[in-house]
Amino acid sequence: MLSRRLCVSTTVLLLIGCCAGWSAGSSGAPSAILRWRVPVAMQMATVDLETPVPVGPDPYKMVGDELDFIKRSIKKLLSSKKGEGAALTSNGVLTMAAREFMDRKGKSFRPMLVLLIGRATNPDFTTGPLHSKLAVISEMIHTASLIHNDVLEEDETDTSQGTLVHQEVALEVGNKVCILAGDFLLAKAAVELSLLECSPVTAIVARGLEAICEGGMQAFRGGDSPEGLTLEDHLEATGASVGELIGNSCQCSAILSGHEPDSTIARACHQYGYNLAMARELMKEADELDGALRKIRRNPEKLRDTLPSYVRVPILKAAETYPEVRQLLAGSTSPKLAAMLERAGAVQMTRELAAEHAQVAADALGVLPNSATRDALIILCHKVITGTPLK
Repeated sequence: MLSRRLCVSTTVLLLIGCCAGWSAGSSGAPSAILRWRVPVAMQMATVDLETPVPVGPDPYKMVGDELDFIKRSIKKLLSSKKGEGAALTSNGVLTMAAREFMDRKGKSFRPMLVLLIGRATNPDFTTGPLHSKLAVISEMIHTASLIHNDVLEEDETDTSQGTLVHQEVALEVGNKVCILAGDFLLAKAAVELSLLECSPVTAIVARGLEAICEGGMQAFRGGDSPEGLTLEDHLEATGASVGELIGNSCQCSAILSGHEPDSTIARACHQYGYNLAMARELMKEADELDGALRKIRRNPEKLRDTLPSYVRVPILKAAETYPEVRQLLAGSTSPKLAAMLERAGAVQMTRELAAEHAQVAADALGVLPNSATRDALIILCHKVITGTPLK
């Protein structure tokens, strides 16, 4: 029987169909998700775990005013309906949907990237209303996927693992809100996407939605049979569910700046966004394992209970040396596994893999014109792999 988390993807697939319908007949959109590597003449900058963040323009501050405007725009979108400006207080479910969005942390990363890429690829180094709208769309789609992922299984009783609503209401009510809230955000994003009136962008964003669904299904299959999961399988699922939306959003931002969908500039922007997203996710997994190992020093048998289930890369990397650690993926609580992870250097290997992705992202910027915004995008690569706060 399929997980509840996968069942909620039906609405996403329906929206993909709608998006594909809007872009029907477009000859400008690429025929497949872009993941190729743009050749570069030289390495832009060394991005590794030892190199400190270089001095230069701050990525967040560079677009801070626009981000404040975008946050207000999102709040307005989620606080009105049918263009009438009516408050959602008359509908409890939609009110909770808005809360789920506005109360979540980290709502600036994707919009920030869209705006920075838009500036770096625009001949005037500026962004316009369409870039802002794309930034809103990318964040709403991402948040919808997170809310859908927070549906709890029937046998789960720890509501602290679900949404904010789960912590206040019954499990079944919380699950319904997850589904409806995610659907509501996707519907809003679909409407905003149609207003861009750009068929290539519509098609590419729709494929990003498709990738999220595919990544979720791949992750489910991997979690259902962890003994057969490979590192390549997990990285592919992560790239689909996390990397493609950001990569596609960056590519679309370049398109809105006047570049053709399959141009070198647009392809490079996809490469930058995809690899930066992968670097960020890998650093997240490494940091989670590092923190968990520190917490369970005296009780190593509690590692599996402390470690989030999405942390897989460090385990799979360590399994190359100690195959037994794969038992963690199946829920083992053997205390010897924590020691094996440390001896294998699982945390460091994962961080090094993150640095490789960050380097690819930085090198992709070599085809962009020299500007302060491009410098800020390079600095962002350093910040991601050094754990430096973005704001």
